[in-house]
Amino acid sequence: MDRLRIPSLPLPINPSSFLLHTLLPIFLVLTTFGPGYQTISSFAIIYFPLSVYYIRTCTRWWWIFLFYIMNSIGFMLAYMNTMNFGDDLRCYKGISFGFGLIVSLIILIPYVFDRIAQSKFSSDGWARILIFPCVWTGIWTIFLFSWPLGDWGNYAFTLLNYEEIMQLASFAGLGGINFILSWSGPIGSDIIYYHVTKNQNSSMPTTSTGSVVVDEISIENNSTDTVLRHPPTRTPKRSLTLPTFINSLSIYIFVLFLVITYGSIRLNTSFIPFYQKSIKETFPQELVNFGCVLGNSDNQIDDYMSYVNLTQNLAISGNKIILWSEAMTGIINETDLNSLYESIRNISISYNVYIGFTYLDATNHPNTTIYNKQVVINNKGDVVIDYKKSNLVPFVEANFITKGNNKLQTFQSEDFGIIGSAICFDFDFPKLIGQAPSKKVNLMLDSSYTWGPVGPLHARMNSIRSIENGFTIFRCNSDGVSGIWNQYGHPLHFIPTVNTNTTTFQVPINVVKNRVKTVYSVFGETFGWICVGGIGIYLIVIVVAIKGSDQWKARIIHWS
Repeated sequence: MDRLRIPSLPLPINPSSFLLHTLLPIFLVLTTFGPGYQTISSFAIIYFPLSVYYIRTCTRWWWIFLFYIMNSIGFMLAYMNTMNFGDDLRCYKGISFGFGLIVSLIILIPYVFDRIAQSKFSSDGWARILIFPCVWTGIWTIFLFSWPLGDWGNYAFTLLNYEEIMQLASFAGLGGINFILSWSGPIGSDIIYYHVTKNQNSSMPTTSTGSVVVDEISIENNSTDTVLRHPPTRTPKRSLTLPTFINSLSIYIFVLFLVITYGSIRLNTSFIPFYQKSIKETFPQELVNFGCVLGNSDNQIDDYMSYVNLTQNLAISGNKIILWSEAMTGIINETDLNSLYESIRNISISYNVYIGFTYLDATNHPNTTIYNKQVVINNKGDVVIDYKKSNLVPFVEANFITKGNNKLQTFQSEDFGIIGSAICFDFDFPKLIGQAPSKKVNLMLDSSYTWGPVGPLHARMNSIRSIENGFTIFRCNSDGVSGIWNQYGHPLHFIPTVNTNTTTFQVPINVVKNRVKTVYSVFGETFGWICVGGIGIYLIVIVVAIKGSDQWKARIIHWS
């Protein structure tokens, strides 16, 4: 018997009460400090249990609508200054709120699916626990490959402060992190509900899966709500009874323990290999210099030859790789273009240095198009990468720049293994950067330009691509954060690069050359796509549960 009917006992707290709906302003605060520039990880963690509990308990559409609005406003506040370009885009707050409305509407789907699962599936089975994280992960996987902002807004980044958990990206990508994060929702919801009902019934039992056994008496007057109302009875589920210590909470804690252990092992062997090796044996070579040439909005140099001179100075100083930040100069005629190429080529040959330089190619404008370009010349003077940015920032670049081919370009270097390159926003799209493992990339060059509060968060987000694909990132970022991140997403160097035109980093060469193989590099976002498939299966099962025969309904309850 999976439910215990105790009509004589006091009812749980009425969910229409003021106490329950005081969660609405709390959701506004938790969303504001969840994803975004001012993440408080603990806020993001408690958001899921509270929100799942609220949607499961609340059965009035207008309260769900208010939940949606609070989330939308919170999203706007979390990312409000992303599009703040001053006079260039005065409606940036409205754009942020519009994105918040879209994102909050999409992520409302897992809550609706979970709410339906509570009435259509077994009350003590696995489905009522796993539907929400599965649908949540599937939705964000679809977002990742179809959303024009890539991984921006992804809730997985709320755990950036927990490095051990973020290492799960090397195994299952952002989908795995989203699953672990959202799985806490139904688990925490059950715990909250148990403690709420415990105040009325100290002897409330639980099932073998850890779900609370409660009376199926309506805790709110649902006589006028036929869409969200619970059915009065369900067929008891007869199955093998597990030991009481094996329940949804203990399983979640065990999986979380494995995730943290996995991450700790990776982080603790990322610098010095197992077991207690000498640091002299690990890093026998001397350090190598990497240099950045930076263009900044408050200290802009209009003459491209000035950047060439800065590049030559870094080459003279012994830098082996020199990278320009994004869109350093605009080239409007073939004469300047040829001069730029020839100058960089001479420096690379004279000083045996690899140089990645960037410019806006407007040589044929207005007759044709403008490209945001990144060109890499090797130490022999050969053009080995000629890349046009393929993922353009909405409202910033998409209006006047033409996108390039979404294909990762790489080349074999003498000193650093295989080098690839991309530009800033490209790193938010696994569809492009995910090509690196198949090409066995050791080092990725990241030319970036950011503004306002974007730079620090974007640098940390991009480091996830290192964890997923096992390469090192060298990032040169105007008005942001520049540095070098190793194959585990750990920063070897990172500094704010504002109002400076050059900076230099030193790293051990084997850190750059040693590519790390990961499960993700083989399977990509397969885990996330499995969750997407789970959404399809769920929809089919729900249709059968509603329209099918009594025999099929009984089978669904039995197996869920």
